[in-house]
Formats: sequence, C-alpha cells, structure tokens
Amino acid sequence: MNANTETQVFQTNSPSRWKRAKWTSRFFLLLALAAVAVLVISLEQGFLPAIPVFKNKQYTRLIDSTNSFVSKNSLIAKKYGGFSKFIYNQKALTLAAATAAKIKSPYLCSVGKPVVTPKNNFQSFASFPAGIRSAFYVTWDPQSFYSLQRNISKINLVIPEWMFIDPKGDTLKINKDERAFEIMKKSGVKIMPILSNNEGEIFHGDAVQRIITNTAKRERLISDVVTELEKNHFVGVNVDFEELQQKDDAALVAFQKELYKKLHERGLLVTQDVVPFNNDYDYAQLSKYNDYLFIMAYDEFSNESVPGPICDQKWIEAAVDDAAKKIPASKMILALAAYGGYDWPKGSVAENVTYQKALSIAKEEDGTIDFDNHTYNLSYTYSDDDNVPHKVYFTDAATVFNSMRFASEYGLSGVALWRLGAEDSRIWDFYDKDMSKQAIALFDFNAFSRVQSVDDVDYSGDGEVLDIMSTPTDGKIRPEIDRDEMLISEEHYDSLPSMFIVQKYGQADKKKLVLTFDDGPDPTYTPKILDILSKEHVPATFFMVGINAENNIPLVKRIYNEGHEIGNHTFTHPNVAEISRRRAMLEMESTRLLLESITGHSTILFRAPYNADAEPEKMDELIPVALARTRNYLDIGESIDPEDWQPGITADSIFNRVINRKQELNLADQSGNIILLHDAGGEGRQATVDALPRIIHYYKSRGYTFTTVADILHKTRGDLMPSVPKGSGYYLIQSTYLLAEFGYWAGHILFYVFILFIILSLARILVMSLLAARQHQVEKQKVFPEIPFIGSRAQIPFVSIIVPAYNEELNAVASLENL
Repeated sequence: MNANTETQVFQTNSPSRWKRAKWTSRFFLLLALAAVAVLVISLEQGFLPAIPVFKNKQYTRLIDSTNSFVSKNSLIAKKYGGFSKFIYNQKALTLAAATAAKIKSPYLCSVGKPVVTPKNNFQSFASFPAGIRSAFYVTWDPQSFYSLQRNISKINLVIPEWMFIDPKGDTLKINKDERAFEIMKKSGVKIMPILSNNEGEIFHGDAVQRIITNTAKRERLISDVVTELEKNHFVGVNVDFEELQQKDDAALVAFQKELYKKLHERGLLVTQDVVPFNNDYDYAQLSKYNDYLFIMAYDEFSNESVPGPICDQKWIEAAVDDAAKKIPASKMILALAAYGGYDWPKGSVAENVTYQKALSIAKEEDGTIDFDNHTYNLSYTYSDDDNVPHKVYFTDAATVFNSMRFASEYGLSGVALWRLGAEDSRIWDFYDKDMSKQAIALFDFNAFSRVQSVDDVDYSGDGEVLDIMSTPTDGKIRPEIDRDEMLISEEHYDSLPSMFIVQKYGQADKKKLVLTFDDGPDPTYTPKILDILSKEHVPATFFMVGINAENNIPLVKRIYNEGHEIGNHTFTHPNVAEISRRRAMLEMESTRLLLESITGHSTILFRAPYNADAEPEKMDELIPVALARTRNYLDIGESIDPEDWQPGITADSIFNRVINRKQELNLADQSGNIILLHDAGGEGRQATVDALPRIIHYYKSRGYTFTTVADILHKTRGDLMPSVPKGSGYYLIQSTYLLAEFGYWAGHILFYVFILFIILSLARILVMSLLAARQHQVEKQKVFPEIPFIGSRAQIPFVSIIVPAYNEELNAVASLENL
C-alpha cells in the first residue's frame, strides 16, 4: 500500500485494460463457435458422392439350350411325378431290392436304408448310421474354410479340391490348403481329395486324353497319386475328369481299372464324379472300377443355357433312374446342389451366385422369392441399373432336404454337397440325420424356420477393390410340410436373412501395378516421393490422414495437381473397429470434407488404418469396410504389402519383399495389382523413398505398367474423385476451406513467430551476457568508499534493494528494519 494515498501500488483507476481483455476473449470465443458451427453444418449437409456403376463382365449371347427336360411337354415331365409320388409308390424300394439281389457287392444296401459292410476299414463310415454324408471343399473361396470349420462334425467324408493335372507337363500338381488340412486331421474326418483336370477355370480334356493314352504318363500319374494319398493318410481319391475328348470310353475305363487295382492293393478307395445323361461315361464299366460313383445331379440349367431350375425334382429322379440301370444303388452317391444358383441377364450368360448372394440381391432389388413346389427350386426377377431384366434361379435347404429324402428312400449310399461355403446354413440342422421317413418325423421344423446371421464373409468377383453388398441380419422362413411323405412342399420367405457379402472389383492385367501410399502427407518424405513419381512419370494413390493433410495443405494441392488420386485414411488414424460408430463417421467425413475444401473434389476411395487386406476375414477387418460403405466409400485393399512401416527396415528388404510377393501371386495365377507403401509415420520413411525408384525400374524393365485405381476399375479419376457441385452446401465447404487455410497459415505464422521470439530471446541473453562481462571489468577498476561495519575500504559497489511490499505494510516495515 502507498502510505500517503492508501491505494494499491499497481492499482489503476482506468477500466480500459479490463474491457480490452473481455472483448478480445469474446471475439475469439465467437470466432471459435462460428468455426464449430460451420464445421458441424458442413458435415451434416455435405456432398455425398455416388459410387459409379461397375460391370463385372461384358454379357455375351446365350447358347440355345435343349436341356429343358422338365418342360410341360417333355417325356420326363410326363413320366416322373416327383419325389412325393415316387416315395408314395415305393418305386425306389422295389428297384433297390431287385438291384441288391442281382449284383453282388461289398457295399450292399438294405431296402430304405443304406448299410455299409465294414469288410475293410476304409469302407466304414459308421459314425453316421444314415450313410455317407460328404461335402466338397474348395481353396478358392474363403467361405469354404469357414463352413468347414463350423460344420465338420456334421460330415464323415470331406472331398477337397487339392490335386490337379498340370496341362503343361501332364503331371500331378498339388494345391493343398494347410490350415484346412489341420482342421480335418484334428476332427478325424475321412479325407478323399479330388483329382481334377481343371486348370485356370478350364477343364483340359486334351491333357486327360494324352495321359490315359500314354503308358508312361499314365503310370507316373497313378504312382504320384498313390504317393500323395499314403503320405497324407487320405482314404482314397475322387476322380473328376470333365470335357473329355475321347472317341470312346475304352482308355478312361482302362485308366480307372489300373488306378482301382493299385489303390485297392493299399486299402484305398477309388471314386469318380459322373454327369447325368452324358455319353462321355460308360456307367456300367466305370462302376466295376469305382467304389462309389457321385451322380452330379445339378446344373440342369447352367450359366451358358437359358434360365431354368438348377435341379428340378423330376430331373433328379430321372437322372438317378437312368444311372441305376447300370450302377448298383449301393455304389451311388447323390451330389446335391448347395452352391446357390445363377443370375441370368436377359439374353446373356449367367453369373454364379451363392445362396447368400442370391438373397442379398433379392433384398437390394426388392425381388420376391418364389419356392416352386413343382421343382423344389427358388426363383425371382429384377431389373438392374441399366434396366436389363434378370432371372435368378437357386436352391436352398428345402431343396437339399427333399433331395436327401429321395436318396434315402431310393437306397443310395449317401449324399455329397457341392459345395462348402455357398450353402444355406439351415442344411446343417439335418445333414447328419437319418433321412428315412420314420426318423425324420421327429425333426423340429420350427428350428428350421429361424435363420440366424453369421459374421463370416462371402466374396463375389475378383480384384482388390471391395464393395459391401450386405451385412449380417437374421431372417425368418416359414416351411409347409407334407406330413404324409415328410417333404417340404412350400416355403415363405417372410424376412430375408443375410451375411457379409463383398463384391470384389478391379481384377486387371498381371502386368499392371498400382502404387499406394498411406499415412501422409509428410513435409519431409512426401515431397521426395512426389519428385520420384514425377521424374518416372508414374501415378499413385495417396490415402491421407486428415490431421496430416490439415497441416500440409500445399502438399495436398500438389498431389492433386500432379494427377495423383487421393483417398481417405481417417482423421487421426484410429482402429475403426475399436471406436464408436459416431466417432468412426466423424473420422471419415471430416477428412472427406477437408479434402473437398482443399481440392474442390470429393473421394470415394477409403482404406481403414490397420486393415488393408484385399480379402478381410475377421470382424474387426470387416466392420471398417461396412461402416465406410454406408457413406459411399469403396474399400481399397492390397495384395502386395512389404510392411515398410517396421522399425529398422531397409530399402533392400522393402524391395525384395515386393518382388517376392508379386512372384508368389503370379505363380498362384492371381493378379495382385496394388502395392502398399507409406509416406509418413514411424521412425521415418527414408527406406521407402530409397526403395521406390528401384521398384519402379525393376518392373518397368520387365514390361509392367504403373497405373491408377481408376484405371483398373475402368473408370476415370473424376469418377472416383468427383468435383463438388456448386449447389447445396458448396459455400459451406468454401467456408470450411477458409477456416482450414486460416488455421494452416495462422499455425505456421505463430510457429515462425515463436521461433523468431526464441531467437530474439537468445540474442538478448547473449547481448546481456556481453554487457555484464563488460560491466564487470569496469567495476573492478573503480574505488568505493569505506563501509563502516566492514571496517576497511573494500572494492564493493553500492547495492539497491527492492522490497516486495504490495499490500504488505507490516512486513515492509519489518523488512526495512532487518535490512
């Protein structure tokens, strides 16, 4: 306090300073609120770009079909009344008894129920008294693995597609799925691999012809098959030769005879797949040299025929009747259509659809599913985006149920599902059951009507660009039961069940590659990468983290202006599967809004952090893809990931990993076009910068072309990054851009001002130090007066003492007295 005025030492009578402080804070608060309001409104009313229409293939004209066996005027339609009439008339029971009496076989069946005589250990499938319950497994569909994993306890024989004839060398080629093999071994199920002449989705009948007509090649193939079976403890082999080119069956029968002799010497089974009504097969002769023949009773109408049922009940009955004239019922296994069906565009070749995809399309296109109680097949119609009418035919659990009832009453040795991974999951409610009329009377059809969704994923198409078609939902299907014959006579799809259905796009020439960079832009490494790309005339796709884009606006502009594509990699790089849906949407949309503000163009390209796999399998991988799809994003995967983010990785490692991975894909006859690299994050990306020109030069020298995501989708950059229209929300986006620019430049200006102040402060300290040193030298040369209490003249300067006396009247007096 001041003793004279009794006022505070630092007190002021003017309120101007407080007013300035209040209005300044109010101004900045108002500015912040306005910025938040603009951002929120922009996010709510922002531009939502549309996903362009993709065509998986160019439609070609259909082959005229003469396979309409069940048309109203056909002989089969007139002769056969269907499963219900067949069971009622007991026709199959009489035929089975007569066949058993005439033909001696170690695989005799009693009337109405197969009984496998366990003469040799390989003949016993006693774990299921109802007979053989087998299923085909394929390596090319991930869903087949999941189905095997879930349902292996419901089958006693699995038939994996693992052994192939190499048409280049006419030799045996193995493509065994090790993880599936481990599950099979652990379960104890019997394994009988397929020996197929399918290579590259083409059946090479010419290769089969060369082998079976050449003694040396035939013996080598059989020897290699035996070695593979014994090495892996398989129970036998399933021969699946199709599109044969032989003039007669003599050579094929001779091959089967020799194979049968060699395998039976070692206690191994021989089976073969035969197509109904096909003159390529001499059923009578082949039945002598096979333990079982699989009657492939499906594809009555196929992708190259006109639309029609997959397997009409009358057609199946006719096929089995025709085969039974030459094959004992005890040697027949009925192969069932559990693969879904076909989607026929009008006048064009059909596309295969799994059961789940058939439901997904029906759900999306509002198709009404009709269960035909004359054929036991299902169908619906719809029109696509180009107004082309489509007709979809497919099968479900009811189709399989009725066919199994027929097989049981006919006295066949069992059934086989073609194929695991595409089936109606309700099949597993009854597949391992005895399907005789008495046994199935106890079946709970209420459980059959409740369809629970699963979290697995079903893929369709090829490529590394993913589009979610449906997500898991439960469904309800009401069956009507023919209690007299225990058949499902009708079905009503009240609500459609679904699972994750992913459509894959972007399969391209193996010689095309797409460079993608995640986590940027980075002020140090992104410019170096852009310089390399510019020098090599190579485009790329940059998946940007929003916060990095906000801090490097000029780099974002440069990337777009130099012709590269830009994708969304969220705003702060979280694991989308581990955050709330609200935050996930905010992460994606704030980044999209920022990119729109900076470039004037939106983007439908998205890649979730920690999830760039072109074929995600787990829920935490699928959730980001599904969430992004709700905002019209396509998920851009990759097949070539050198993991350049790893600490301490070198340019040599990155280069070698890219080369090795691409070679693996080429050897597996897979395209694999997209390479994943990083231009930011981690300890630094210098190794990536050093490896990049080496990767480009290596592939360019070998005839490869570097291109864009748009190109492999047969689109333009404008399709994937459409310009923001000057309509509703456009000026909000411009306001957002001004805020972003203001934030960018204000941040940079404050940063540089801060650096300047630090430099000036350091300079001031340096100057003060120099002045203090100089003053010290001057003071040393001065003579000071004698100080009484010291008692002698000393070289001590006068000292001024400042006493902190603000509001401290008593303390100030005491301090002065002490001093």
